[in-house]
Amino acid sequence: MNDFLVSIVVPCYNEAENIPSLLKRIGAALQAYGYEIILVNDGSQDLTQSVIELAASENEKIKFLHFSRNFGHQAALKAGIDHAKGDCVVTIDADLQKPPEAIPGMIVHWQEGHDIVTAVCKNEGQPSVFKRLTSAAYYRLLSWLADHKMVRNGADFRLIDRKVADTIRDIQSQNLYLRGIFSWMGYKQAIVYYREEKRRAGKTKYNLPKMLNLASNGITSFSIKPLRLALGMGIFFAMLAFGYGLYAVTMVWLGKTVTGWASLVASVVFLSGVQLIVLGVIGEYVGKIYQELSQRPNYLIFKSNISPPVPRQGNKTIKERRPAII
Repeated sequence: MNDFLVSIVVPCYNEAENIPSLLKRIGAALQAYGYEIILVNDGSQDLTQSVIELAASENEKIKFLHFSRNFGHQAALKAGIDHAKGDCVVTIDADLQKPPEAIPGMIVHWQEGHDIVTAVCKNEGQPSVFKRLTSAAYYRLLSWLADHKMVRNGADFRLIDRKVADTIRDIQSQNLYLRGIFSWMGYKQAIVYYREEKRRAGKTKYNLPKMLNLASNGITSFSIKPLRLALGMGIFFAMLAFGYGLYAVTMVWLGKTVTGWASLVASVVFLSGVQLIVLGVIGEYVGKIYQELSQRPNYLIFKSNISPPVPRQGNKTIKERRPAII
């Protein structure tokens, strides 16, 4: 067995049927490693917590965090990372669509010196052409807006080094978008590919409103370009309005009647819509400022079998803990 510890962080929301199979597959995949599994119950309404506590009573490697309510997937990921004690941390969903058997390959990349290893779905794993196209367009847009490249189809199945996990622990943003944070960090990164499996039980927790909220967080948390685009749009239409005003004054001065009142009304309605869009963009950023200033915790833990996070270690010490491939 290797002399390092791997922490597996699993956010769980109404996944009681999948957890036993997931734990079995993780255990089989990591037989050659020392590991711990941190199951984060994000306010589930089914028997998820009972299943988790039963598994923890039978296996000391299984730890759990039980939130006081549903705080969201990103908060659950951060909570698990905050409490992980491993030399590297792997985040994976509980739906069994992402195969735990891919983790050893991620560990190999980490041993080779990569600080972040992102698992990317090779077959895209999307049930519809619409979702595939919108996902691809979104990541291209986000890469352009954020001024740093985003990993396309890189969801939340990844491995991070201890120093990266400590950096995540220090981040106290109220609008978490970890996919963007990992890309923003830099560090030495690698990609591994896997084939996504079909969900065996339950149903997806990411409905359209949640997906749109996550997309909005991703855009507004890492870029002010939407504000600059709103400014540019305002300047452009102001110049058009000024030009039309000069045209109207000129026509009156020449003694000609200015026609086109229907088009003028349509233009006013259109510009009013543009103004509302701009105000909406500004309001989104103002709302995020308010949330950040409130300084509320990302999550509240109701019950746990994990001791509080250990004090952060220096990067030099952590770097020395990375094992080399023999």
